[in-house]
Amino acid sequence: MTDADIAEVDAILMAAHLVQSSYAKILARNFHLTPDCWWVLEQDGHTVGVVGATDFGPFAHIGLMAIHPSQQSGGVGSILLQHALDELERRGLDSITLYSTDAGLGFYPRHGFVWQGISTEWQLRKRKAHSRHYRISATKDIARIVAVDREVFGGNRSALLAALDGEVPGRTLIAEDARGAIQGFVVAQPKVLGPFMALSKQAAADLLDAALDLEFDGEPRVALPDAHADAESLMAGAGFVPVRTSRYFVRGKAPVQRRDLMYGQAAYSLG
Repeated sequence: MTDADIAEVDAILMAAHLVQSSYAKILARNFHLTPDCWWVLEQDGHTVGVVGATDFGPFAHIGLMAIHPSQQSGGVGSILLQHALDELERRGLDSITLYSTDAGLGFYPRHGFVWQGISTEWQLRKRKAHSRHYRISATKDIARIVAVDREVFGGNRSALLAALDGEVPGRTLIAEDARGAIQGFVVAQPKVLGPFMALSKQAAADLLDAALDLEFDGEPRVALPDAHADAESLMAGAGFVPVRTSRYFVRGKAPVQRRDLMYGQAAYSLG
């Protein structure tokens, strides 16, 4: 895939996901994080499918895979995905993750993926009062955040965090204790809270409350990792409700992560 493919790929994503809103901005950002990990499938000179991955070092995350509705038969999706997997393995990546709707339950296991759990997306309905314990402030010191995030996420998100900070300056918040040590951070994207990690539920609650003071494009959403009881109770207590689920799949070795300290994902397409 190249920059010249973005407009055509955007149209495929919109058609495949039955939406009217463009993916172009998100697509371009994700593509530029690891441009040599994106591939398009052409048929008779026309692009009919796309699959992309972000290389986080120890593992890669596949996101925004789509086949045009007119071509969703005859194993086209399998051809495209298998090509991506072969290329990622050539890069030395033996750990690959992705999120899927229930429609992928039969498809992804045929390509070596194992279902690991369910991620639930929550959306704010009515904000509830909260008393903060930690000091919350905006930061541009991405390197400081990356040092903490690497231990939780299990990969290097420095490029992603820098890109998000450039898109939404002043909306990367950190929680610090009395000694100035970082206890967590959240990136308040226009519609989504994430990446969002915290070393304690209290730090997560304080970050969430501070983030909700900001302006959002509609009611903000948070995509929680699977089996995270603390995060679910936090969202419910803050006035969020669950709105949809996705399934988390892993191919090869599972990434070494502290998913119990993750309170929000950057996006399903980014893990």
